[in-house]
Amino acid sequence: MPSDKRFSSLYNAVMRRALLPLALAAGLLVLTACFDPPVRESVHLRFLPNGMTVVTSSVDFDPLVESDSNAALTRRLADLRRDLLDGLDPWTRRFESASPAAERFSWEKRLGIVSGARRSVLLDEPGKLASLFGDTSISVSYEVRAEESIAGAPEIAELAIVPGVPSMATRKQRKDVETALAEWSAAVSRYLEATADLYGWLEDNPSRVEACFAELFGDALDEDSLPPEGSAELSPEEKARVDKVGDAMGEVLGVLMIPEGQDRSLDELSHLVYDPFPAPLAIQLPSEPLELEGFAPSLSQDKTWTVDSPGLWTALRSLEDRWVSPDPVLIYVDHEGPNARKIDLSALMDAPRRVMSPLPNSLEVRRTIEERLKPAASMYRVAFRVDPASDDEFSWED
Repeated sequence: MPSDKRFSSLYNAVMRRALLPLALAAGLLVLTACFDPPVRESVHLRFLPNGMTVVTSSVDFDPLVESDSNAALTRRLADLRRDLLDGLDPWTRRFESASPAAERFSWEKRLGIVSGARRSVLLDEPGKLASLFGDTSISVSYEVRAEESIAGAPEIAELAIVPGVPSMATRKQRKDVETALAEWSAAVSRYLEATADLYGWLEDNPSRVEACFAELFGDALDEDSLPPEGSAELSPEEKARVDKVGDAMGEVLGVLMIPEGQDRSLDELSHLVYDPFPAPLAIQLPSEPLELEGFAPSLSQDKTWTVDSPGLWTALRSLEDRWVSPDPVLIYVDHEGPNARKIDLSALMDAPRRVMSPLPNSLEVRRTIEERLKPAASMYRVAFRVDPASDDEFSWED
């Protein structure tokens, strides 16, 4: 865990306030490394030029997560690692049900502990893709058809995904998230008010922006942009305002923390409750799409598109700069961690500060977040050209 005094303030704020009902029931909080979840899962559909599909399920464990002090989290991670190696995880069963033409499984260990696993299958018939998702909340159809009136031309492949009612959460998990959402929305509202108060004061005292931001963002700042030591001392009035924002940020960050005695953070639980997809999903096409609906372009790969993954933190992130700008808590999370790019304090100081007026109350915050917890589209659809006669050599790699 970072030792910087500002991060300690954020962390202690969460413990002092005991914001979330889950935390109230469980006591102390355990922070997952750099705000990342302890486990990341994803599904990648790679469509080949001949219309076949390579489906890859990936599971990665955060190597920085320390779970020894939390027995529930330790059991969750140990059970998942065992199931992956024994072929008892849900994706192994789904792949088997699709009768793949070929399959591959690989895993990686660090210091004797499984740190990641990949399972891939080749589906040689379009209809097999639908059966792969038969036990999930999404309906998938994939077909390849000849283009009308153009004999011998490449054929058209069309994928359609309709999200249904999420079904991964238990009744208790749904109740926990619903109760916690009200408390977290109130925390977001307090954070907005504290940030607005600080920004209003800085508007009247622009010479103090550097000192206040240096105190607020602490170890997330680029060292080269820090003010000279001793020049950032705050007056009692300034410190009170900055601490109020820091404490409020700590409450908001509680959504990313795992309560003692629990195996998931509130944000992870929210994905079980609100996300109809069994894991974050991406598709990779052999050519540019002819038609595209619902999917968002990938920021990291060409000809790759993704679906949204509804959850509390994703919902808040989608509202960045809507209520306050710059948005301190989102900026902090983006730049905190051993491999994160640090904040340029000078650039942050130059960024225009804006506050929505009037700010939303806790009920309005909750309603806005709930709107963002719905899938972005009622259907995800893409059409592209394929050539079933293509003799391109198959490879597991992209």
